[in-house]
Amino acid sequence: EKKDRKYKYRVVFQGNRVVDQDYEAATFEDLGSSPATLESSRACDLYGSVEGHCVQMADAEQAYVQAELSGTETWVCLPPEARVGVHWKGWHRPVVRLRLALYGHPDPGTYWEEHCDSHCRKVGFTPIPDWPSCYWHSELKCLLSIYVDDFKLAAPKEHLAHLWKQMRTRTDFGGEPEEIGRCLGCHHRRGEEVLEDGTK
Repeated sequence: EKKDRKYKYRVVFQGNRVVDQDYEAATFEDLGSSPATLESSRACDLYGSVEGHCVQMADAEQAYVQAELSGTETWVCLPPEARVGVHWKGWHRPVVRLRLALYGHPDPGTYWEEHCDSHCRKVGFTPIPDWPSCYWHSELKCLLSIYVDDFKLAAPKEHLAHLWKQMRTRTDFGGEPEEIGRCLGCHHRRGEEVLEDGTK
């Protein structure tokens, strides 16, 4: 639908022209990322439907560039439009070290996941075994699922604001958390039905 369209732009790492110091094709560690599965997203929906609970979502702002780049040291030629300030005047092709996991780099997803994992653990979440990018907060009884830059949190209503505030200290979210809506291409609506025996 037109209302779901968003126009964005990204500065990216041009991965098709990567060479080493001898101008040979560069190789990087192949770590691979593991985003949350559709099943874990549905588990959040289910847990958030328990009485007294809620599901909220938030998008991380420019997710990958919040993560520090590690692994193979990478240097890039700075394009003319990125040479801000007078100190670049007169430079033909300045080269700078790439510090952040820029889109287009061979493995920015892994560095972003490591960044998320570290910060989720610091606010009290523990990873759920065999469910990638899913976390449980045993003290507050909260379930968190992360699909790349989409954070989905199912929790008792009284803990939501506190947890988002804690996570915001370590991850930059573009806006305020919202009630469950569009996620992984599906529209979600919360409702209540009464069965024939009167059960809600």
